[in-house]
Amino acid sequence: MSDEKRPETETFRLVLGGYDDLAEVYDLMRKQFPRQEIYQIRDFIQMVNKDKYKILLYRRVEDDQLIGYATTYSMPDCKTVWLDLFAVLPEFQYQGYGQKLFDAVFQKYCGMFDGLLLCSERVDPSDPEKAKIQQRRLEFYHKVGAYVLHTDFQLPVESGGFPMYLLFKPNRGIHGLSREDQMRIVRNMFDYCYGHVKHRQALFQQFKDSIVDEIFQVKGKGAHHG
Repeated sequence: MSDEKRPETETFRLVLGGYDDLAEVYDLMRKQFPRQEIYQIRDFIQMVNKDKYKILLYRRVEDDQLIGYATTYSMPDCKTVWLDLFAVLPEFQYQGYGQKLFDAVFQKYCGMFDGLLLCSERVDPSDPEKAKIQQRRLEFYHKVGAYVLHTDFQLPVESGGFPMYLLFKPNRGIHGLSREDQMRIVRNMFDYCYGHVKHRQALFQQFKDSIVDEIFQVKGKGAHHG
């Protein structure tokens, strides 16, 4: 995920994945994400079989090479898209593909919505090597225009809650996100994507008081709040 430029002759397409792609994508997810962030295969299949949860594949047109992938959950009632998982394959990282994939997802699926909600691992200073990766990922999201929200968000996992930064990439003309809207969005996402986690509502109660009204100040492409 760098600014390194690729040959101008390369072209890409973002395509909707289906059941036939599920095994390949799930295998990639298990290799690229912390175990706590990965769904059980049965839960992942159930979501993919529903209308609102999508697997998106980013392929190079010239040879159909898979470059990266994302999974999203659309919430029309909340005017928000949840960017659940987002990754570039290891051999294509730090070559500028990450921004291309992010922009493609945002442009294709967020046109009718207020913005894109996502999360990123909190920087853990106790592990310097891991912290570098976490900080680099956070800087990437900042570069593509996402704002770090103030909330002490936790992702529902079977063992409890996984502390994460919650971020929002607003669409053009959106300059803030109310506390009420954030609570509605997170509740909706928890129920749909984490319905299998029984303590999800109790977890939400733990951090809901840290959710505040957000104002997005235009500073380049994005700004940190946290």
